[in-house]
Amino acid sequence: MTARRLIVVVGAVLLLAGVIGLLVPVSVSDGNGGSIGCGNAVATDLSAARQTNDKSVANIPIVNQIVPHTDYVAQCQSSVGGRRAWTIPLVVVGIIGVAGALLVRRTQAAGAP
Repeated sequence: MTARRLIVVVGAVLLLAGVIGLLVPVSVSDGNGGSIGCGNAVATDLSAARQTNDKSVANIPIVNQIVPHTDYVAQCQSSVGGRRAWTIPLVVVGIIGVAGALLVRRTQAAGAP
């Protein structure tokens, strides 16, 4: 296998892994063994996280008591941001690798005109 083919194969694998990572759904744990959907790295959907925040007992005002509150919207945003942090560079490196290997001219043989 030539170096050019190896670069194309590695670039294609990185590109595929990045695109799959962008499209796979992101979710966070709700603390009760369930999960809350956050959309994916391409399109964030925070509606389920907002609904869970609204149903939380932490939103009910109780005088002189502090109830711990989990902010599921912030957790979703953090999870989606983390997913974007590694998938977008994979896609970019994959595109550069494949395009670079395919667009660079092949070197001619030493005796060819």
